[in-house]
Amino acid sequence: MSRILIVEDELLIAFTLEAMLVELGHEVVGIASRLDEALEMVKTTRFDIAVLDLKLGTEKSFPVADLLLELKKDFIFSTGFDEAAMDGRYSQPVLEKPYDEARLVELIARAS
Repeated sequence: MSRILIVEDELLIAFTLEAMLVELGHEVVGIASRLDEALEMVKTTRFDIAVLDLKLGTEKSFPVADLLLELKKDFIFSTGFDEAAMDGRYSQPVLEKPYDEARLVELIARAS
């Protein structure tokens, strides 16, 4: 199974996602809730896939997405907004909130 980094500013949502991932047999290697924390964790943590919330507080997570692309790391965007809020330069899949377990399984399989 995969080692997954969660980037999510709402801790209840992060813990819900973590529980789903662990139940599916994945290892959650960390949870980052702020942009600076996420950038640091991407640089220093070993993981296979990141689940990246589109919006962290008042900031978009695009700097983290850019770093993940630069490092050639797989990631999935997650958002409660529609895909129109996405920047057109990213082709990563989008996991909509509230999370659907079947869709999560599908996107992780596709990213791995």
